Amino acid sequence: MARGIPMEMGAKGAPMMKGMDKEEIGKTMSVAIEVEGPEEEALMGKARQLDEIEEEAYGASAPKGDFSVGGLNALVDGINAVLPQFGLPDYERFAEGMTALPPKFVKLLTMVNEAAAAAGLDDMTIDLATVTDDKSLKMAAGKLRTLAGNVSFKRFLRSERPAPPEKEMAPPPGGAPPAPMASGPGEDELMMSRLG
Repeated sequence: MARGIPMEMGAKGAPMMKGMDKEEIGKTMSVAIEVEGPEEEALMGKARQLDEIEEEAYGASAPKGDFSVGGLNALVDGINAVLPQFGLPDYERFAEGMTALPPKFVKLLTMVNEAAAAAGLDDMTIDLATVTDDKSLKMAAGKLRTLAGNVSFKRFLRSERPAPPEKEMAPPPGGAPPAPMASGPGEDELMMSRLG
């Protein structure tokens, strides 16, 4: 239930709204929503601001040049060879040429570069400052395709992923295993102490 909803608690901790009719309950619920509304709105506003700041940063570092649709899509094919290893969907192909790579695309390239560097494959990272024309786009695409097939890179990415939660072990067919006995006097000792 949303925070801020005034309610009385019964002896067992259950909400007590028996004395309220539907209209009163509706008013109470709308008040609670109004209380939460501004907080959630503020959080969403902050998240949007952070996204905008991040997008501006990637936009500022975006490679600029005279890029044809063919050169851009060669790079898209390269990044799409790597993205499945990160569990990400393919990036859409470009429909026209442009003079700067989009911030979201730069973010993906940066993510792949950082992973390659962390895996110790610095020679397979892309120097974004050198991407200025179709030739450099195609060279970057080649590095990405090579990286996608690199065994040590794949192994590194698998090792970096969090392990799936362990499933609870099912009890053996005969039932649950016997619980370990608590340390202390054995049954024989207890029997003897009662007789004595």
